Amino acid sequence: MTISLNREKKILEILQKQGSASIQELVEIFGVSGMTIHRELDKLAKAGIVQKKHGGVLLAAPALGNINQCTMCGKPASERTVFIVQLENGEQKRACCAHCGLMILGHAKDVLQSLTADYLRGYMISADQAVYILGSELTICCVPGVLSFGSRHDAEKFQKGFGGVLATLEEARQYVLR
Repeated sequence: MTISLNREKKILEILQKQGSASIQELVEIFGVSGMTIHRELDKLAKAGIVQKKHGGVLLAAPALGNINQCTMCGKPASERTVFIVQLENGEQKRACCAHCGLMILGHAKDVLQSLTADYLRGYMISADQAVYILGSELTICCVPGVLSFGSRHDAEKFQKGFGGVLATLEEARQYVLR
């Protein structure tokens, strides 16, 4: 798992620096098969972070006017990082990441419930029960970076590879609102 996350991080760094990369270039950089690179890129594409093209990859452009658009910053809300705030009046506010979700929570009144996606596994969890990592080396969306995990064990494993500080919902909310 750590090797895969390290590769994801480095792929994102390359794309942020260059804007795009070829599959062959990534194969040579990482010394792995083309299939391994395709699997990594498929995960990043599913999360809405990159866009695969024939023979290569580039950072995904933000989708405008999308129903899955973040109500805070306008970026697409991917399944891997989405944060949902359900208000008592039935309104639902979607965020692209825990950072924006916590910002919404900090300003919303009459919150019925809030859910966040477990970053590693993709399933939805109660935001109250999540363990958050603040300020890791891997920034996948908004800054300062906040990632949600469904278990403390997974969060600690991620923290060993990418750093950051473990936090509760309230600690994470205070972190983004400061």
